[in-house]
Amino acid sequence: MLFIADNLQITRPSVARAFASGDAHFFIELARSMERAGANAIDINTGPLPKNPQKAMAFFVNAVQEGCSLPLCLDTVNQIAMEEGLAMARHGRPIINGVSLEPSRFRAMAGLARRFDADIIAYLLTQEGRVPTDSDTRLALAANLFANLCDEGILPERIIIDPICPPLAWNEGPAQARAVLETLRLLPDVLNFPIRTVAGLSNLTSGLRAPQKARTAFQNAYIALLCKAGLSLALLDIFCTEPLNTARACTALLKPGVFSWDVF
Repeated sequence: MLFIADNLQITRPSVARAFASGDAHFFIELARSMERAGANAIDINTGPLPKNPQKAMAFFVNAVQEGCSLPLCLDTVNQIAMEEGLAMARHGRPIINGVSLEPSRFRAMAGLARRFDADIIAYLLTQEGRVPTDSDTRLALAANLFANLCDEGILPERIIIDPICPPLAWNEGPAQARAVLETLRLLPDVLNFPIRTVAGLSNLTSGLRAPQKARTAFQNAYIALLCKAGLSLALLDIFCTEPLNTARACTALLKPGVFSWDVF
């Protein structure tokens, strides 16, 4: 399992303040810290960027790439900003985060993925943007999305499926979390391809009025289950070390070959 740091989110007050004041040093240091903490890629969640999207995305990408040498996961609904970020990405292959069957965005984002040879995250959402409640619906959406993206000229190895990790606070949240695990286990057989997958671990405990100790415990338990189910990439708080170390230990235990303590 590899880790995408989700700490650069415009909804976080410190990030919003630094962006508003043009504090590039803040983002340079944040990127350095995330790389040191063990991130394999950095998610740049800019929000919609309604004003000057090219300039805004360039600011984020320049600062992050000055601070680290990690690939970027570009997380915005603004197609102009997405194109700018992809054009500027220079460390490894960038990731488009992401696309669903929603008609208004599908062709545009698929076209950008094809043009820049980028990886693309495909959300298992209905055309109306709803999260499915069971594994059968998720698997049907995955088959549809996979076929449509391939029809758009996207190589199968560029596609990353996100089954949408539900908050436990949702109605039947734990049942939906189990459906995500079942989806991950069955996806390679359904698609007849060793598809990569990603899940946002922070989603699991969002909306919960619970102490941090309880949140961390649930994230620890669930990331172990995700690892066993075959998850490829975890989108998470890279500074929360317990789930990170749990995933590293699980990956080492499940990996064939000679065991080593060096995972830490």
